[in-house]
Amino acid sequence: MHLGDAMPQKSEPSPSAQTAGAVKPQGSRLRVEAPTVVGVDKACADFDDPKAGYWDRDLWVFVYSIEGKILCATGVPGLVGRDATTLKDGDGKEFGKMIIAAAKGGGGWAEYRMTNPVTKKAEPKKTYSIKVGDYVLACGAYL
Repeated sequence: MHLGDAMPQKSEPSPSAQTAGAVKPQGSRLRVEAPTVVGVDKACADFDDPKAGYWDRDLWVFVYSIEGKILCATGVPGLVGRDATTLKDGDGKEFGKMIIAAAKGGGGWAEYRMTNPVTKKAEPKKTYSIKVGDYVLACGAYL
């Protein structure tokens, strides 16, 4: 299943609902027990490929290791390799830690501000994350 298949179309009123809908099906792309799994490197390559179907407008999947290393950050490739636990928004919120904690807690939301790569402005963002094996899989919507 591709991100576009999982995402409600423009008639969906809530970016938050679209975000959660994008993350949950993509967890299977990383699962180690599934026979068709491609692994984290291939999954990240697919998530980062605009032609692979995992992008929908300004919604894209990103992946952290459970310790916080950013493995793919579609839309913001300069973050790859950085430690998400050190990231703070303009208001001082440690959003990387919030995203990881939500995932470890069974899946949930983190709200913070981040520069939207489309508009180049700092905007409120709401991210849904889940834990998949040793990884955090997430997707955020600018509000």
